[in-house]
Amino acid sequence: MEQRINQLNEFLKEDYTRWGSREYLEEFGTGKKVTFAEFIEDVNYLAQWFISNGYKGKNIGIFSPNSIAWMITDIAVMNYVGMCVGLSKDWVGENLIYAIEKCDIECLLYGAANAEVVDGVKDRFPGIRFICIEEEFDKMLEEGKRDLPELFALPEQSSDAPAKVVFTSGTTSFPKAVMLSITNCFFSWKSLQRRITLGTDDICYLFLPLNHTYGSIFNFMYSLVFGYKIVLADKIPEMAQEMMAVRPTAFSAVPLVCKKFQDGAAAMNLPIQALLGGRLKYLFCGGATLPLEMRNAYAKEGIYLMNAYALSETASGFAIDYPNETDPDSAGTVLEDVEVKVVDPEEDGYGELAIRGDNIFLGYYKDEEATRKVMAPDGFFLTGDIGKIVDNKVYLRGRKDTMITLSNGENISSSKIASKVKAISPDIVQVKAYVRDGILTCDIYAPADSSADFDKLIADLNNTLPKFERIKAFTVMDSAGLIK
Repeated sequence: MEQRINQLNEFLKEDYTRWGSREYLEEFGTGKKVTFAEFIEDVNYLAQWFISNGYKGKNIGIFSPNSIAWMITDIAVMNYVGMCVGLSKDWVGENLIYAIEKCDIECLLYGAANAEVVDGVKDRFPGIRFICIEEEFDKMLEEGKRDLPELFALPEQSSDAPAKVVFTSGTTSFPKAVMLSITNCFFSWKSLQRRITLGTDDICYLFLPLNHTYGSIFNFMYSLVFGYKIVLADKIPEMAQEMMAVRPTAFSAVPLVCKKFQDGAAAMNLPIQALLGGRLKYLFCGGATLPLEMRNAYAKEGIYLMNAYALSETASGFAIDYPNETDPDSAGTVLEDVEVKVVDPEEDGYGELAIRGDNIFLGYYKDEEATRKVMAPDGFFLTGDIGKIVDNKVYLRGRKDTMITLSNGENISSSKIASKVKAISPDIVQVKAYVRDGILTCDIYAPADSSADFDKLIADLNNTLPKFERIKAFTVMDSAGLIK
């Protein structure tokens, strides 16, 4: 097969010339800023540091909140070094150990905010280099700059080689590692361009985690295509104040955040647009169903929530609304550059959604069996989502498996949660995990005479779980009711 052009490398070179002096990235909390040129230079310097220190072709992990250093590392590793493995900043030790072992991580960059978790696992991995970003990152850039003969001197990676790993929830006890190439990541920008007009006068306020595909690809990487500025959120509870200061023109959120802006505006008797900074042109929202009442509230102010539907395995490319879409039931319009179909549809047209295109992932890292299960012989990726397609619009009904979606957009396995809850006490006969009123809820079935302190047991369990997997409500029920 003919070698495809590495689009990431091409955009880095073009951006350095056309936008070099323009302000590019800003951390709202620290005030740190870099231009396009400074970013691209640092990408080259960091890549040289990794190569000089023997990490060419290796897997590099990032375990940190969003930051400019995160973004520099991501692009440096993807374009020049090896495979970048993004980890959730909310993971606890169990998840970190799994990710390091699963993905053969040989160097892990971590934020100071995650130091306690890292310190708890370091001794288990004596051969891995752990680097605190706040303490060592600037020195790495200096050493890389010293060793780099000239900018863009390093050979870029193949566009079709594994360059990025993102973790997605699965039905097993841990997330699956999705491998993406540069081709995968940069496949959907032309479809996005059909829907929006973003350029050098625009600002994207980014709070979505960079270890997820939509935040890292559609928000971050496509800024290298369109040239808009990115401001990284600082304190999520103060998002409205930050957005009023930043005054973004583009913003991607999840339904829970959109609902909070709606409720906040109503409480303060202000337009929603005012809390969003007053200049917002595009508001993308995905990860869970958008309630009709919420869509109408935004539409009254001329803000049409552009629903986005996709998966990590599709590099976040599947369907996105066009602006001014008024169909409240649609999950988005299928991207023009992919093929989609419904497998084994019922009479009403609903079946499993499948998609084929150059955005489809390379497979699950070190899990050929799981990869085979989701890839059909004709090259279509089987999403596991039940839906139908009418006039190129996607309508969703649910999942084939036990996945549930929280209001913050996180997908988790209900069977995984149920298994963890069941393990906290021998008295527990059965557990049902589900979402009620937007929060993760469990029904715990135990004998009526059980003396277990379930409040304490659940609290202790929550302390071991990432924030998005913590049980927010539970009910203890008599297990005798199960015997019928």
